[in-house]
Amino acid sequence: MSDLDGDSESHTLRGSIDRKSLCDFRDIFQEEEPLATAELDDPLNPDVLTIMYNTGIGEDSSGRFDIRWSTVGDYNIHYTDTDRNLRWDLHHHGYTAPLDDRHYHPSPNASNDDEDVEKSCIGVQEVETVARAVKAAWRECYNVGSLDIANDLDNPP
Repeated sequence: MSDLDGDSESHTLRGSIDRKSLCDFRDIFQEEEPLATAELDDPLNPDVLTIMYNTGIGEDSSGRFDIRWSTVGDYNIHYTDTDRNLRWDLHHHGYTAPLDDRHYHPSPNASNDDEDVEKSCIGVQEVETVARAVKAAWRECYNVGSLDIANDLDNPP
């Protein structure tokens, strides 16, 4: 699998994309986040859910999440804006840390380098709760004007 910024990953999501989970994730944002709009790339057989923000963090005027969620509960949540990327992932990986499948690729480039990957602050697995955790992290970043704290929340939401 290639991630959205073009770097090769040594790991992939297990299972096929889960449409219901993407719809559930979308519904949380549509109901609870007035600054965002969400849509599936294909309503019947989606590969990705895109959540667009018409305002950005800090100097950026917009931002976007691309979400993939598999039928076995693996996920990839990628945020990008003008020149920064970050990702929260839950799937098998070959990194030396963290020891479990939850991991975070920090801004500015969501690097796949082993020494850059961190433990994810998102400790939940249910799609609706993960959506709320991502929304809470984005809101906190928005409020302080920096992506540097995206993974600093204590088990959001």
